[in-house]
Amino acid sequence: MKTVPMILKDNTEHSSTADNIDKFLSMQNFANKEISKLLDENGNSLLIYPHSFFNVNDEADKQVLFSMQTSWKNKECIKVELQTGNLAGFIDINGVSVSIHSRFTNDEEDFFLHYILQKVLCINFVNMMHGTANEQIFNFLLFLFPKLLNEALTQGIYKEYKRNEYNDANVRGTIDINRHLKTNMPFNDRIAYRTREFSYDNHVTELIRHTIDYISKNTLGKILLENNAETHTSALQIISSTPSYNRQERERVIKSNLKITNHPYYSRYAPLQKLCLRILRHEKIKYGTRDNKIYGVLFDVSYLWEEYLGTILTNLKFKHPNNRKGTGRVYLAKGNRLPRYPDFYREEDNYIIDAKYKKEGNRDDEHQMISYMYRLRGKIGTFIQPFDKKNKKFSYDLLGYGTDNKAKLQNYLYSIPQTANDYKNFVAGMMQSEEMLKKQFQIIQSK
Repeated sequence: MKTVPMILKDNTEHSSTADNIDKFLSMQNFANKEISKLLDENGNSLLIYPHSFFNVNDEADKQVLFSMQTSWKNKECIKVELQTGNLAGFIDINGVSVSIHSRFTNDEEDFFLHYILQKVLCINFVNMMHGTANEQIFNFLLFLFPKLLNEALTQGIYKEYKRNEYNDANVRGTIDINRHLKTNMPFNDRIAYRTREFSYDNHVTELIRHTIDYISKNTLGKILLENNAETHTSALQIISSTPSYNRQERERVIKSNLKITNHPYYSRYAPLQKLCLRILRHEKIKYGTRDNKIYGVLFDVSYLWEEYLGTILTNLKFKHPNNRKGTGRVYLAKGNRLPRYPDFYREEDNYIIDAKYKKEGNRDDEHQMISYMYRLRGKIGTFIQPFDKKNKKFSYDLLGYGTDNKAKLQNYLYSIPQTANDYKNFVAGMMQSEEMLKKQFQIIQSK
């Protein structure tokens, strides 16, 4: 009998009932904890994209999985208030399966989360999952593999020094006297020696090879490896670079990779290495859960929302600074001091955009936008937020230099379809919203 998961929505307040208060209380040890602390305490059993894989700014790391308040009477808890944040996905907490959907889903299928994952991770296939929470966790791990694999391969095949032993007449290393006397006496024109050479066949590429072999046995995994030309090519490169691959050595390879690689020239292999370990050890982690243990995979939807908008706006000549990679920063002071990272900006028409996933903006958001506008002489600063109704736009005329130059602050509410009865119809609705967004900026650009 399948366990029915507890369903929550992001950025939403949930109240316990008499029927589920025990489930709420089972999660209290993980409430009100910052993401960075949760990840430190739970290692590879909990993955949060992108926080588990990349260095994210401190502000994002300080958000919590959820906050919780309890009400007590006569030493008995009578009510629990739980407030979710920007994270969505599937987790298991002390044996309780929890599914956190985006707040834009009305049914069991989270079309919105699947769609932006498809766009951001550049996958051409998304399986609407009806299985258990554990099956859904594993499928989400598979979704991440092509992107991290392709990003790693942009730095070339990982290579490292490897010690090899030879016994021939072409000496090109350090002679191993003891082995030479043991194997080549009487004299037979050979010399035993050892070398230290660069090799593409090493513990990291072997780990990736084992992962490719493992997920290719899964229907979804096989599709993800084969339906994209770049991913297919990347997989073939790893396969051709690991001639010593042996399925029976999987446990040894896993153990040799428990220390994550920290190489300045191959920095993108560390995230892939972490994911491969989690995929290969998935069953052990699942069955090895203990009390006060959390297990699963979550996505920072605010990050996905920004990256999703990037797939549209960068084609409209917007620059997209990246805090994680340290690219595209602007400075507020001389001498490259006070670096800042606006989400998007276009110098041709002094346009600045801030992607906002949370329901409500605040004064800090407005002050930050005005700072960017001041620095870049921005004429229009726009917050783009997902919205559960039709597209809307609100404008506010700014004072200061805006009095003469008509600088404006705007809120653009981006419509997310709410009535789609299947994924195909949802995609059609999202494409309409995307076209409206493109026209909005094309009109402004032509002025």
